[in-house]
Amino acid sequence: VVHAYQLMCAEVIARHDGHISQYAGDGLVVYFGYPLAHENDAERALQAGLEILHACARLNARLQKSHGIRLALRIGVHSGPVVVAGTCGDDQREKQVLGHTVTLAARLQALAEPDSVVTTAATLNLGPGFFVTTDLGALPLKGIAEPVVVHRIVRRSGTRTRLEGAAVAIGLTPFVGREQDLALLVDRFEQTAEGCGQVVLLNGEAGIGKSR
Repeated sequence: VVHAYQLMCAEVIARHDGHISQYAGDGLVVYFGYPLAHENDAERALQAGLEILHACARLNARLQKSHGIRLALRIGVHSGPVVVAGTCGDDQREKQVLGHTVTLAARLQALAEPDSVVTTAATLNLGPGFFVTTDLGALPLKGIAEPVVVHRIVRRSGTRTRLEGAAVAIGLTPFVGREQDLALLVDRFEQTAEGCGQVVLLNGEAGIGKSR
């Protein structure tokens, strides 16, 4: 049963390029963003959590028939700075991640209701608008000085891009100083609508607002 559960989790995590650091009893410690980083690791972590719950429901259907049991999972996700280091005496191939971020994620997992994924604003703010959530309020966590606002992940929102997610979650500010650029785009669009195909290339450094 434990092997089937671990294999199920590993398959989902691998699909989202997560890294299983260790199997701790019946739990898993998983990193997203290390050793392989993506611009949407927070989204990947939350999506993997939801998919693990869905995969567990399918596994439980088999376990109920074969063993008369079912598994209930609790998943906690938090994002923040960490220290990555090897432990003295080991071969340095496997690194340990240390710090407040790891501790808080563990505390979140402990307070989560069975079959749920919970997270913090620190994670949600890295991918706003991608998930429908339930605000569980500010909760006291063992070893954490101040109460932490916790959110339960309900499902995907249907948002497909970060720009769309930001528009849904926090709204978009007005364009500033782009009158000429916007006029050019409108002109090209109107020509296209009249049957004269156009190509517009936007080129520039990351972060200047090309997607917008």
